[in-house]
Amino acid sequence: MIPRGFWNVHRGGKWYQIHRTTGRISSPGDTSTYLTLRRLLDGDEQLSKATPIPFPCPLQRNLDYVYTLDLDSAYLTVSFWHREEGDDEAMELPEPVCMRRLNLDSIHEASDLNYEALLQNGSSPLLDIYAGEDSLQAGKEYEHWETELGQPSSLNELQYRMFMDFVYQWRFFIDDHITWQHPSSALFRRLCYAFLRLAAWDFEISSESEVAKLPLGAEEFPGWDSPPTEIYWFHRNLVVLCEDFGTSSSISDAVSRARTFVGHLEGRGNELRCIFISLADIAFVQIAADKVQCSTVFPLLTNSSTTECSAGFRILTYFLASPYIKEGERDFAAREVFSIALPTEVLEMALNAVAPYDIVSFAQASFMAENWYYASLPQLPDMVIHDFDVSIACCGERTNSEGKEGVCCSDCYAWRHLGCLHPSERTPEKCYICSKCRLSREKAGARPKLIPGAIERANRHGARPDGCRPDGCRVMIRKQEKFLQLRISALRLHLTSMPPNQIDYVVLFSGSWSGLAYGLDDV
Repeated sequence: MIPRGFWNVHRGGKWYQIHRTTGRISSPGDTSTYLTLRRLLDGDEQLSKATPIPFPCPLQRNLDYVYTLDLDSAYLTVSFWHREEGDDEAMELPEPVCMRRLNLDSIHEASDLNYEALLQNGSSPLLDIYAGEDSLQAGKEYEHWETELGQPSSLNELQYRMFMDFVYQWRFFIDDHITWQHPSSALFRRLCYAFLRLAAWDFEISSESEVAKLPLGAEEFPGWDSPPTEIYWFHRNLVVLCEDFGTSSSISDAVSRARTFVGHLEGRGNELRCIFISLADIAFVQIAADKVQCSTVFPLLTNSSTTECSAGFRILTYFLASPYIKEGERDFAAREVFSIALPTEVLEMALNAVAPYDIVSFAQASFMAENWYYASLPQLPDMVIHDFDVSIACCGERTNSEGKEGVCCSDCYAWRHLGCLHPSERTPEKCYICSKCRLSREKAGARPKLIPGAIERANRHGARPDGCRPDGCRVMIRKQEKFLQLRISALRLHLTSMPPNQIDYVVLFSGSWSGLAYGLDDV
């Protein structure tokens, strides 16, 4: 079998990709691999013809090898699939990704790059990540900020599904923790910004299917813009990008950075609402002149994020996209008036008619418009959600519009009807933990650490035989029942009455493709 892969090359602070059209590449230890390395070290013209890329592309399941040559730091990293000897417990899982890094001055001949030499002499950049702190510190010196979620809405159901689909589409980049290890990296900033925009429903939906480049391959990168700094404003919240929350000073350091960014709070009148995000985890902080309130640190990305929406993202959606006016904004909302009294129906018609991105801007300019925006399905006015399997974990049915008679798990933050709970679960305790999370606690103890490569392994292990994603969301479109399904390929494996590669909705971040494309399948 002919091996497939490519080269990432870093020179002068810029990244390049050398990728043959056929995808063919030589194996480690092969003479041609060593000769390619020597030519690149000698300044071969091959690099001048390489494709500029924003950051290195990771190893993907349909590839065999990725060579990452950093000429600035003088090392070569070889990524390949490899199972360690004695790893019998994971035999039923796909082979995990293995990285071995060599200093360039230690490579003198082709044999220095063969498997045995790589495994014996190469260092593993993943070990530093595996050895990180497992515990999360939630700013114990601060007053606790309680987070309570109401019954999820139709908007939340789609947001949770989009989060899982987004992680699935970009899982190889997300699994490559080396590339996004620090907030200064472009990939870190873009992924954070994508999660924020999905949680705020701050994107456009287009029907131009040619925008979607499917399937995602080695030539596709997260290409949307993101703020170039590690602190910025987003929907009236201050976002602070953090490397991790593994030390007791992590939250306090982020609070200090936020205070420095905005200056003194005296005389401002309102608290400063902050989102501290590290990709793996997220925390919500409210800073006033005389006190600081901090939430629990919640997991944002987990090893099962392609099949289960994380607690951190659930809370983030409620934090950003709740249709209810936040407590600190009630005075401003009460004073908001329109010079012309418009019936609600007319306002809704006007908002539905504006351009996809203009509707987001208008919603942020008015409390009344914002409440309408998050209480409906903007950009999808003809769609009615019928399945709530992701947001309402018990029965998947949204039976109570008032959000009463329900409870939220304190671990996973999935919402359940009280009537659906087993009598043994109906306790008067304020802190409710669902049976699934209790079982996970008994088996694993503390929350499992986010492991490089684990998302793809878990996804492959739980995939359907045809390689497709699980069934989509059942919706009603113009009195017809359909399945809203993520598109992962330009060709359908099973043709139905729907035309092949039919894409009905493409999700864009300010005109750039997010990696998400959906079609409507027959039920």
